[in-house]
Amino acid sequence: WSLFAAMVVILYLTHVVSVSPPPLMEVHSGENVTLQCINVLKKHGQVGWFKQVNSTEPLCITSMWSSLPAVHHQNGFQVKHMKMFMTNGTIFLKITEVDVADSGLYFCGMSDKYFIFTNATVLKVQGNLFNKLSNQDPDALNYAALNFTSKKKKRERRREKELDPHVLYAVTR
Repeated sequence: WSLFAAMVVILYLTHVVSVSPPPLMEVHSGENVTLQCINVLKKHGQVGWFKQVNSTEPLCITSMWSSLPAVHHQNGFQVKHMKMFMTNGTIFLKITEVDVADSGLYFCGMSDKYFIFTNATVLKVQGNLFNKLSNQDPDALNYAALNFTSKKKKRERRREKELDPHVLYAVTR
């Protein structure tokens, strides 16, 4: 009987916490994405969207008072690319024409007295960094240059300074 009582006490004192990673949303470069979270504030307060990339410091994208329509963009995020709005207690972040650079962890935050973070989503944008350039200017990729070199000995570097046979010159109109 004392073993049963000990097990009951252990079960009573032990809390089981289940933690799961945030959902992953995979999209292609150029698509539009809308993230959403529920406003859980009991009264009016500050609400906002945040972005975090590779465990760096989270950056505030947008913020607003839950009772007012004015949205403020922070940290260089542009209104033409990321729009925040609130409808019927749901807070939205619409990202237009996503790019690979938009990949990251997005989450909603709100505060009346204490700050609460909710609805984290990992956004992964499929595509490559050259998609945007090639769509804007067809010649942009024709004039990119990369130079990969291995470590060279000091003697080789001195000779290289004298004459570099790997230089390519181009003229365009």
